[in-house]
Amino acid sequence: MDHQPALEPSPSNQTVGFVSSSKRTLTDHPGCSIGSLAHPDVFEFECDQAIFTSQKSPMGEGYRIVAASPGIRPEEKAEITRQSPSHGALSATSQQAVGMMAYPLPTGRYCVCHCKHDGAEHTARGGQRVRTHVAILDPPGFQLFHDNPFAVHQALANVHVAALRGFNPSIPRLTLKSEVRYSPPRYLTTGGGADTFLRVVRSLLSEDPCVLASVPEAKPTLHWALMMLPLSMRPARSFSVGVSFSLARRLTTTAIHHDLDRVKQMIAGQSIQWRDFRGEPLPQENAYNDWVEFVHRRVDQHRLHEVESLTNQMHDKITPVCLTRVAKLCQDRDVAESGDREVLETLQKEYDNFSFRSELESKLAGGLLELIEARLAEMNEADAALEAG
Repeated sequence: MDHQPALEPSPSNQTVGFVSSSKRTLTDHPGCSIGSLAHPDVFEFECDQAIFTSQKSPMGEGYRIVAASPGIRPEEKAEITRQSPSHGALSATSQQAVGMMAYPLPTGRYCVCHCKHDGAEHTARGGQRVRTHVAILDPPGFQLFHDNPFAVHQALANVHVAALRGFNPSIPRLTLKSEVRYSPPRYLTTGGGADTFLRVVRSLLSEDPCVLASVPEAKPTLHWALMMLPLSMRPARSFSVGVSFSLARRLTTTAIHHDLDRVKQMIAGQSIQWRDFRGEPLPQENAYNDWVEFVHRRVDQHRLHEVESLTNQMHDKITPVCLTRVAKLCQDRDVAESGDREVLETLQKEYDNFSFRSELESKLAGGLLELIEARLAEMNEADAALEAG
């Protein structure tokens, strides 16, 4: 039986408050509500949507966009059609197989796709049809998810999809609800997995297209690795997980676990990097080495959330030098938390005339000086007490 997948209408079309991912303050933006101000990462957001699948219709049959909300533009539909997987394109063949794709659109909006098998293919090809549910986010909406498509994909996976008979090319806008977040990969919490994670971070920092083979816990690994990048870098990155590799897509990051030898042959001479996590050595150091080393320290200290908090404040274009300076400020604070008087006084002299280059550097330097002054005051009080005793 052929059917048209469609989504239940969103419960409300009212315009409500918007929470900025950068400052987390209320501003006016259509289609966004906050579930809990005590936990600003809990929210609902309304955006455009489309469904790409194989479907009989009065216009014919085959893989194409079979339904879309009215706000999707023709050039966006063309890009979605070009990128979306079709018959047999999911990496796994099980009925429960799920793929994820995400990429910027030529209009400046961002597209996140949830791909899955959706019953029997109605044509002579047989097998399972693939259905791709697409969310299209404006920049303010994407910022609500910290410009991380894996957080959007997690919300998209929780959307209830109803199967309706007939063909209806128009569907309402989509309401995404974000309630949970990816936990760090299990291998980071058990120890010994830092090298794997850092290799992914290095790959994402590069703007060159890259295929990552055999990445463990691919989605949470990529989610957290992306959060180690400045906020300003993330909207330019594109991803594919659980979908067969295609040269035509030219995504910045493709994670694969099948057909490794075939894909490696396909990308030979194509200016696409190959990273095999089954045992290839780490890539050589690059301009971001100081930042990656800082991330390494925070991994070992189980303090990845602190790095995420830093990178979410990096709105402007960030250079390797900027990241090195931020890393040094953070590491000097670590030193100040346990250093003796001589160390504290040396740091105080260094940062008294610190010339900051960004608001974040100013904030970090100010906090560091406050810590140093407080610790020196405590030491002075302790010395005075000893003398009085």
